[in-house]
Amino acid sequence: MKVVATNLAAVADEFDVIVAGGGPAGSAAAIAAARAGCSVLIVDRGVHPRQKVCGCCLAPAGIGVLAQLGASSVLDGAQHVSSVHLECGDRAVIVRRDGGVAIARDQLDESLLHFAAESGCATLMGAIASFSADGTVAVRQDQIVRTIRCRVRIAADGLQGTSLDGLPEFGWKVSQSSRMGFGATVDGAALDLAREQILMSVHGGGYIGAVQLADGRIDIAAAAHPSVVRSAGGVAQLASLWLGSHVRTTAMIGAAQWRGTSLLTRRRMQIARSDVLVAGDAGGYVEPFTGEGMSWALATGSSAGSHASAMIHAGASFSQWPMITSRIVRSSRARCFMIAHLLRHPRILQTAMSASEFFPSVTERVANAFGSDFTAPVLRDFRQEPAQ
Repeated sequence: MKVVATNLAAVADEFDVIVAGGGPAGSAAAIAAARAGCSVLIVDRGVHPRQKVCGCCLAPAGIGVLAQLGASSVLDGAQHVSSVHLECGDRAVIVRRDGGVAIARDQLDESLLHFAAESGCATLMGAIASFSADGTVAVRQDQIVRTIRCRVRIAADGLQGTSLDGLPEFGWKVSQSSRMGFGATVDGAALDLAREQILMSVHGGGYIGAVQLADGRIDIAAAAHPSVVRSAGGVAQLASLWLGSHVRTTAMIGAAQWRGTSLLTRRRMQIARSDVLVAGDAGGYVEPFTGEGMSWALATGSSAGSHASAMIHAGASFSQWPMITSRIVRSSRARCFMIAHLLRHPRILQTAMSASEFFPSVTERVANAFGSDFTAPVLRDFRQEPAQ
């Protein structure tokens, strides 16, 4: 599948909505806005297909958002996930956990962008969007630079996005205890891993997860303190160490194309202004890789697209956006804060796992948190609704 890409020189001078970022949040925002009658331009700095550091697990709430968008087909061929193998030190438990799927980010991102294009969105790949203080968007693609006008701008370009760099009020606040992320996709022969099972291995200084994809490849994602990575001699060496007996071929781990992220746990100083909404990881990220990240992105993205339409067609205010976002992700992010705290203290986790022999619900709650559900937003069509 090839994403329908537009040349910058050929796009219109004005759109209702411009979305920076073509990941799950950006595509969901664009699809929702287009379904509500808006003209939409997606600007993505990447060239697809592309690899991302991601746990590649999608929770039931994210699946529900795709269904609301009419985009369930993008999950065709995704791998069903039925259990979590959680290990820490000499303790290991397997807990059943139905409802989620595993899908490679290169496949999901490209399928979503293709669906957005079929929904009427213009897409610019290999282009950079910069939000200007005057309400316009400066777009650069190759040697061409253009200023494009719009009514609402949505920043959905992730942790490392640059669309908001020209608006200092949207600066980052990074947690002092934040860890870096790293990951790779390896051949299925590299690890001993059961199909339909998420492996989560917890260690001092971080944790690592792995899941088999439908095509047999294995996605690996981890979070670690930078000092731990340095001490191990690099991310590949640390991954081999943490995956331990699951590694079949160390050479495959070492030869993988490892990718890293900036420090993970962070949030924006604000996520909205008169014509700007921030969605997905561009608004903040909470450790760990639990399967909820992509669901958050899809849910906040689709809601951002719907709210952008409401701002244009029904007189909604940008000031409502922080409350809307909080309502979508507050409980699940609070749970992730708790899980992150637990994963930072392996001895406490081991104690909880030991207790599970007598109280199975303890470990079940921990394992079920890796991809647990939350309330998905309900999409609305504001074109026929009067302004309040």
